[in-house]
Amino acid sequence: MKHFRLFLLISIVTSISYSQFDKPVLQFGIGIVQPFDDLKGNYYRYDNSYNIPLLAPDTNLFSNNYGAKTGLYFYGKGKINFDKYNIFRAMASIGFNTFNTFEPSQSGDIGVNVNGTIYPSSATYNYTFNVFTVGIGLEIAPFAFTNVFSPYFGANMTFNAMNAKLSRTEGFNDSVTFNASAFRIGFNIDCGLEAKFSKIIGAVLGVKYDLGNLLLKNVSSGIADRYSWGNTNASLNDEQGTYFSGLQSPIDPPPYYGLVNSKRKVLDWGTIYLGINIYFPTNSNKTPQKK
Repeated sequence: MKHFRLFLLISIVTSISYSQFDKPVLQFGIGIVQPFDDLKGNYYRYDNSYNIPLLAPDTNLFSNNYGAKTGLYFYGKGKINFDKYNIFRAMASIGFNTFNTFEPSQSGDIGVNVNGTIYPSSATYNYTFNVFTVGIGLEIAPFAFTNVFSPYFGANMTFNAMNAKLSRTEGFNDSVTFNASAFRIGFNIDCGLEAKFSKIIGAVLGVKYDLGNLLLKNVSSGIADRYSWGNTNASLNDEQGTYFSGLQSPIDPPPYYGLVNSKRKVLDWGTIYLGINIYFPTNSNKTPQKK
């Protein structure tokens, strides 16, 4: 066992010693992101329970899904090679996913309770779900040595700051907002095709799939953690459990805060993206000048 450990240590040190680290690349791009599983859904509904057609947050929002629709993805990556052919690479990335980009605001009436009488009042709802991601991982580009076209395959551990924001504007009054946020650890797989146009510039077309909340799921069940308008620091509640909410009521103020069953939710999404590669040749890439 000791000999095996020594051999492993020598192998790691040797591989690092023979690593090139001489072909750094920066990549920037934009993409279209599509939510799946419990991330996708509808965030609003029409309610007729008070004999008035009212608009309200959907009863499944936050308890069963997060109401996300198609959105945009912005990102930057840094890559560095391990071998002289640039086949094996380490990479680090930052990205921003903003869902519901193409979904318009929804207008209708809410019910205002005045001394037991419900009056309709015009209101507009807006909703977004955002994920800011930092990733670290490895990538393989088997035909990178051609310096023309090369497919690539990668995998990353991701650190995801998630935020759901629901806002309501009544008439000409200021908006009232609800925010739920969380930090989760996830994983993604990434693949695509690179094209190198010159020693400095290239392009990339890729797809990736993210599992956003593999670790650190939770639910906050205290009455102080209830979902209510004006609460801007609520838990995302993606674990199975219960929490208090008056957010889905079509009436303002809500008649009561109910106990809501939260299911264990899977937050994943797919992305197709287009980017630009910027290559930075180092001294080791340059042809020595003859004296």
